[in-house]
Amino acid sequence: MTNQKNRIKHTPEFKAETLKLAEKVGVAEAARQLSF
Repeated sequence: MTNQKNRIKHTPEFKAETLKLAEKVGVAEAARQLSF
């Protein structure tokens, strides 16, 4: 067996909102808020 993780597919809308959040509060804070 391989140790490959299943990738989560995000919608284009989710990606757009994530980018807006990252531009507003910074990448690190956006990642914390989104639990990444």
